[in-house]
Amino acid sequence: MNSLLLNKISISIIVIGSIIFLITASYLSYGLYSANRLEKLNASQEINIIDGYSSDIYVNLLHPKDWAFPIWGEKDHISNTFNSNEKLGNLSETSNLISLDLVGPAIQIVIPSISVDSEVQQLNITVENGISKYETPKNMVGRVSTNIERMNSVSGWYFGHFDSPIQREGNVFQNLPEVATHIKNGDPVFIYIKSLENEYIYQAISSKVMHESEVELYDAGIDHVILVTCANKPLYNYRQLVKAKLIAIN
Repeated sequence: MNSLLLNKISISIIVIGSIIFLITASYLSYGLYSANRLEKLNASQEINIIDGYSSDIYVNLLHPKDWAFPIWGEKDHISNTFNSNEKLGNLSETSNLISLDLVGPAIQIVIPSISVDSEVQQLNITVENGISKYETPKNMVGRVSTNIERMNSVSGWYFGHFDSPIQREGNVFQNLPEVATHIKNGDPVFIYIKSLENEYIYQAISSKVMHESEVELYDAGIDHVILVTCANKPLYNYRQLVKAKLIAIN
């Protein structure tokens, strides 16, 4: 009887050990596969790399992707649709901007080309075990100011989860990796950040991936914002940073 019980226990231990081994191996293999794809998240180009899509004046501003999905990359205001080529001239020079030009705080962010439409939360500093850190955004995008003169502004860094299966805090930036592909293809990625007073329109100009230990918040300037999400699933030990430039104010 004891021998039979011992055999059952031994078999159970072997089965459980095998399952744990397979799960661990799969986890590490997927992590390695994901790490090899991180380079695809790096992209950079000038805003005006593409100047129109046709010689015909009637379709020159119509992006080819609009043929199948109208206004694929623009915010659909119905009667007030943003036309980048008409408004780019408004902010061709941003050196004269002052903090009062970007009155905030931000309350909403919309990125049509990657299906983002989220409330914006101003992230506060919390203290845990004597260590100060920013709180994490839950099911929305969180903003961190990087300049004391622009605390009540739309400039700064915007954080959103790529995935949050354990803490269940949402995946608002799950499509942010697509921005790198759009930039490489010369497709404009417009980012609409809204305050109670105005709507600020940015265009993504670069995407960069780096290890979490290398990320340091810096002031990107009054005319830029940085979007951040995790990368390298399932380890999530890298960060994707998308930089965008202000091109219009509505």
